[in-house]
Amino acid sequence: MKIATVTAPVATLWSRPDAPRPEVDAAALGPRCDPRSWVAGLDDTGRMYAGVLTQLLHGEQVLIEEVRDGWARVVATEQPAAKLDPRGYPGWLPLDQLSIRESPDSEQPDTGSLALAALEVARTWRGVPYVWGGLTPYGIDCSGLVHLAFRQVGVTLPRDADDQRAATADVPLGTERPGDLYFFARSNGKVHHVGFVTTAPTPDGHRHMLHACGDAYLVVEEGLRPTRTATLCAATRVTP
Repeated sequence: MKIATVTAPVATLWSRPDAPRPEVDAAALGPRCDPRSWVAGLDDTGRMYAGVLTQLLHGEQVLIEEVRDGWARVVATEQPAAKLDPRGYPGWLPLDQLSIRESPDSEQPDTGSLALAALEVARTWRGVPYVWGGLTPYGIDCSGLVHLAFRQVGVTLPRDADDQRAATADVPLGTERPGDLYFFARSNGKVHHVGFVTTAPTPDGHRHMLHACGDAYLVVEEGLRPTRTATLCAATRVTP
């Protein structure tokens, strides 16, 4: 048994792999599906199609029971449906809308590997618009990006940047490594921003990070500008 996390903006759960209608459901498929366009293209009859069972939100977890021809038969454990399956809602999802990992009772990777995996997840969000409080591929903020990236690799961190700082272990500046986190604070000491460390710092102290940037209004990977470095207050690491 494996578990997976939804990586598409919205994943539609289908009754069977051949349920999607080629002429009307293309926008609901694929890793960067566009559910708004899909719904806009449906007429009254199309919106009543029984081949659609439910929808799963980005970051939702499922159990995978079978994989076949690019599709996975899953149980959506966060959507109870006792009459169908006591574990959750059953149905089919395209594999390219999922991030798959082993079940919790299998051997787990070390936290360093998980942090690197979270960084790679976050890199897939480059170019997504910055939206304060956002937690979707239509708009996300700095702590939301960190929260979702780690959640996709099976690590639950708090939602807000100051709580993320408190939940992770400080490492001396200069010893940070890719997958660690940079935190930034105002003059009163309150943490207001977070980003992923993407490379080890250079001997002269130059640093790079990936973050949802309120200045660029995008998720970007970049070197720290002097104004950003001036507010750097900590580097931290996710620990068991």
